[in-house]
Amino acid sequence: MDWLTEIIKQLQTSRAFVTAVFVACLSVLLGHAFAPSLIPEVPDDWKLPLIGGLIFSGTLLAFIIIPFFWSYFSKILNNKSQKTRSLNLSSNEQGFLYIMALIIEDSREDFINLSNLNYDAMEISRLETQEVASSLVNKGLIKTNPFESTLVSFTITGRSKAIEIKNSITQARRLR
Repeated sequence: MDWLTEIIKQLQTSRAFVTAVFVACLSVLLGHAFAPSLIPEVPDDWKLPLIGGLIFSGTLLAFIIIPFFWSYFSKILNNKSQKTRSLNLSSNEQGFLYIMALIIEDSREDFINLSNLNYDAMEISRLETQEVASSLVNKGLIKTNPFESTLVSFTITGRSKAIEIKNSITQARRLR
């Protein structure tokens, strides 16, 4: 029975073959109803094997297609929830984005290193800064470097939000 599982594994990886079998079985079974002059009616002896092939290949196609749609819709759902969460920022998160924008604007790099910040001059501690940074990562506004977790940079959405915060603070200072 080990050979049967190996055949099924090979069929699952051969998407083109499974799709061709499905389309061929479907065409032969239903073709006479749509194009009677081109496709003859299937003899009764052939209907059961064709239906079996259709069900088998359709099931394999479902196992191929369902994970794709699952990942696609979960990405969409995750993006929507990140956008919703990014609308409500705490004052610490807004301040962090503002400071990060200022640091990056004055630097040649497009990231900041959290370990190089002067925490004595800041109003929040290193631990609170790490918490704010992880909250902003969860909201999709900043991202951490996969090789060095202390390096953070803006996402496209985060850059837009930081520009918005920076412009509102600059405008408020001008009005004073």
